[in-house]
Amino acid sequence: MKTLLLLTHSHDTQRQLNDVLGQQATVVLLTPPTEPGREAFDKLFATWLRMADGVFLDGASLGETARWAIESLAAAETRAPVVIMVRLTATQQRVYPLPGGWLVLADTELFDRARETIARCFELRDAQARLKHLEDFRARQPNAPSVPRAPAEPVAIAYRYREALKNLSILLGQRRDRATLLAEFTRWLRELLGISRLALLTGTKELTVVASAGLRADVVKHLRLNADSGLAGYLAREGRVLRRAALTEPWTFADATLIAREFELLGTEAAVPMLDHEQQLRGVLALGEKITGEALAGEELELVYHLLEQLARTLHHLELLEQIETQQRFFTEVLAGVQTGVLIVGPDQRLAGLNRRGAELLGVTSGDATGHPLSILPACVADVVFETLRTGQRVQQRALTLPRGERVLGLSVSRVESGRGSVAVALVDDWTELKRQEMAEQAAQDKEFFTRVAYRLSHELKNSLVSIKIFGQLLPERYQEKDFREQFSNIVVSEVNRVDVLVNNLTFFSQPLGLVQEELSLSEVLEACLGNVTREFARKQTATLIAMGETAPDHAAGTPVIIVKRNFGHRAARVTVDRIRLIQAVEHVLRNAVQSMPHDGRLLVSTADAPATDFPDGRLPVDGAVRVEVQDTGEGIALDLLPRVTEPFVTTRNVGVGLGLTIVKKIVERHSGRLVIDSLLGQGTKVTLLLPVRRQPHLEDQLTLQAARGSSAAELFAGAAD
Repeated sequence: MKTLLLLTHSHDTQRQLNDVLGQQATVVLLTPPTEPGREAFDKLFATWLRMADGVFLDGASLGETARWAIESLAAAETRAPVVIMVRLTATQQRVYPLPGGWLVLADTELFDRARETIARCFELRDAQARLKHLEDFRARQPNAPSVPRAPAEPVAIAYRYREALKNLSILLGQRRDRATLLAEFTRWLRELLGISRLALLTGTKELTVVASAGLRADVVKHLRLNADSGLAGYLAREGRVLRRAALTEPWTFADATLIAREFELLGTEAAVPMLDHEQQLRGVLALGEKITGEALAGEELELVYHLLEQLARTLHHLELLEQIETQQRFFTEVLAGVQTGVLIVGPDQRLAGLNRRGAELLGVTSGDATGHPLSILPACVADVVFETLRTGQRVQQRALTLPRGERVLGLSVSRVESGRGSVAVALVDDWTELKRQEMAEQAAQDKEFFTRVAYRLSHELKNSLVSIKIFGQLLPERYQEKDFREQFSNIVVSEVNRVDVLVNNLTFFSQPLGLVQEELSLSEVLEACLGNVTREFARKQTATLIAMGETAPDHAAGTPVIIVKRNFGHRAARVTVDRIRLIQAVEHVLRNAVQSMPHDGRLLVSTADAPATDFPDGRLPVDGAVRVEVQDTGEGIALDLLPRVTEPFVTTRNVGVGLGLTIVKKIVERHSGRLVIDSLLGQGTKVTLLLPVRRQPHLEDQLTLQAARGSSAAELFAGAAD
């Protein structure tokens, strides 16, 4: 591709020229001098003209300074033909004398019309350059060998190979930045070969001088080699060394003229390609003659070729390393700015990383943390991280309270397998304010709950006391009546039992529900519940429960017969629950199911592994969960009442006070589970208890810890009752 220098003050001219030339030439915009006189233009053309294939002088935009530009350009000396194009006004064409051979365009002429004219000028310039190069070659032919070689002894060459590779391995093995490495490589290579000048050029589309010795400063600063043509294009295509003297037949080289001119600009006699592992050109090393005046031998150029291969590999590795370091800096800066703490622990149980937020949350100095053992962390955090690192068991959003209750953290830990072994990655969030808000909301809900309870309690107690009071007032008058005494006794006992049950249930809500967690067989717990409920209804003679396939006993006549079917399909051998509370919840559900079937019925008690869709966020608890379903064929629940059946004092029967399902819901949720009730009026009800296999953290753990500080639910109830 040609290089065209453009001198203009018009952006429109630059745009149009780029559009017209397209792929023919690279337009280099030069800033025209503003001071009057020809000296500045002489200096400008001396620097740039020998590197260009053509010059476009926009005299119409330069104004008065165009005169000095034309005079300077006419007097400039070039070693190769240069296409010169000027765009002038009609007045400028009459006033300024123009040398022959220049292409003159009027300022009113469209660039599109001049496209073919400009192309012919470049073709003519190439033909003239080829002819001049051929004449120069013929003039040198009698006096110069076609490919000069310097004799070298095989033993000396082999020794220099070994020494060069040894020294190069030391040079490339040291960590340096790219510019320093290239500068030291060229200095070392110049001393090794004893050459007068050399230049290393690198780049992708354009190659520029990145390290040199013995070259003029203006050449180093302004020289550009197009990667697709000339010297770089030839080396990229052929992938082998090129000597300047090898241009014996210029017509056999597509870019012979351009290659010769680039050799001349560099002042060198040979060019060696620097190829990467994919045989792509990464650079060009141009070498001059030795300081003794001898040409470089073929073995020496071969050595340089292989040394450049090593340099290309080193540069590639250096680029990869820089990319890795850039990515590391990027991730470090990102992690430093995020509001989630990030903690990394290596297989040696030492901290491999801790961002600023993590250090702040854990009370650790981030600058001193890396390399320290886990003991530098708070014990509650270190224990969880160690357990995950040891077992691989993932921990997700576990609430931890730091010593002295200063801060509540949310901790998630995963184990990642890396090339260096297992690594634990922990994410730490500050849940302190969130937990405070949750506890405040819980306290407000408790206060509202106990306000409603106090109102309903007073109503229920009043109803019981009214019955007892009426019978107490009638007792002196009707004491002698046996039927009255029996009725009085039954009413008093019934109402006292009703009050006793009410008080016992209210005691359940009077303080945070502390759980005694233990590993139990879920099947055994359910069998115990069925046994207790069966005996309870048999003792009261209100219902008879029998297993499927059994026959009801004779004494069961007159009571509803409930056929019980068991289907235990869960896979977890044991679950972590509070035995007493779970039995209490399941028996409440079983009791409600039996009472809803006054005219015989079927009761199905089944278990299964809970899928993720059973939970609102679609995510199972750690170690999974189980489903416990109790399904009856009873009276069912009306659709409008179904959403409220777990509220206090809501009941579908004329017996009880309506706190059973409220208690069941609280027990299940205290186990971090869910209670789901489905029912159709007249067809039956299915109650599902979703329970995690392992204990999960719960907000009420905090309430239990703070009960001794005066924030218990009992005190909230007392305040509401007042």
